[in-house]
Amino acid sequence: MNRDREWDFIESFELQQEEDEKSLLATMGIMVRELAIKCPNDQELGKEVRELIKKYKLNTNTNG
Repeated sequence: MNRDREWDFIESFELQQEEDEKSLLATMGIMVRELAIKCPNDQELGKEVRELIKKYKLNTNTNG
């Protein structure tokens, strides 16, 4: 029975990670859409999106 609980925990953890990734993707999509409305041209939009990515990397301590 203990073994089943471990697998349930692992499955639950993996499911939560998937949901977190979907939420992050949706949030980033909304932010980019709002930036596209705000920015007058593609060059400005690209600059803003790069800044957004830099902030994300700093806040999540990811490498790359």
